[in-house]
Amino acid sequence: MLPIDESLARRLVAAQFPRWADLPVVAVPRQGVDNRTFRLGESLSVRLPSAAGYVAAVEKELRWLPRLAPGLPLPIPSPSRRARRRSTTPGRGRCAAGSTAPP
Repeated sequence: MLPIDESLARRLVAAQFPRWADLPVVAVPRQGVDNRTFRLGESLSVRLPSAAGYVAAVEKELRWLPRLAPGLPLPIPSPSRRARRRSTTPGRGRCAAGSTAPP
């Protein structure tokens, strides 16, 4: 299994979102269990499922967060792109790139 690190995130962004390929990719300091999250430039983030079992959760978030966001008391990230599954990252499933929540 490939490590989920800045190098992998950078390669996935370059391959699937070429217009963002020159933006810096930096891992966030505190990682969750389901996903690995990286800052992409100043206002975007990339989230990669940490295991195949978490891929379905990404799909669910991409479907439901835009619907739930207007009724929530705090701002949440807005998914803007979804990467295709890649054969070079088995079990990784989807990559979601989108705006970060306002501070």
